[in-house]
Amino acid sequence: MESTPPNPYTSPAANLYGASSGPAADGVSPSTIAMLSATKPWVRFMSVLMWIGVAFMLLGAIGMGAVTALGVTKQTTTSPFGGAELVVMAAIYGLMAIVYIFPAIKLGKYASRIGSLVSTRSVADLDAALNEQRSFWKFIGIMTIIMISLYLVVVVGFVVFGATAAMKSGAFK
Repeated sequence: MESTPPNPYTSPAANLYGASSGPAADGVSPSTIAMLSATKPWVRFMSVLMWIGVAFMLLGAIGMGAVTALGVTKQTTTSPFGGAELVVMAAIYGLMAIVYIFPAIKLGKYASRIGSLVSTRSVADLDAALNEQRSFWKFIGIMTIIMISLYLVVVVGFVVFGATAAMKSGAFK
């Protein structure tokens, strides 16, 4: 079979999206890129809010620690704990700030990977963006399981504490 020579009068054809680095010949579809790029500002916004939350939690922890270290609570408190509750709250705030750092990083990376995908349109950048999103949701799922477990332990603890206190007070006689 003979191949037909190219027609010199046809419009030139070009790949407007550049070469693909993945297995797909055309790269990522424009509609996929449009949908992901529409989420990028919101993902970035949530990441920034998480970083602001981390900063406020750290400031709160440092403030509570400073108040305790200066001995202000010992002079003004009527608490039987002598201000130790501020130390506990400072530790909880510090721990919460540390926990929030990982999802803030992952959301920031996800937004950046979406930006790379918009400019390159490569499947590899799509995979990288989706991997950051997967990592974020895996962390959120694990933290949800941990929190539900803690809630159950606290509820059971309150029930046991209440029943024990009621039995000691003679409420069941």
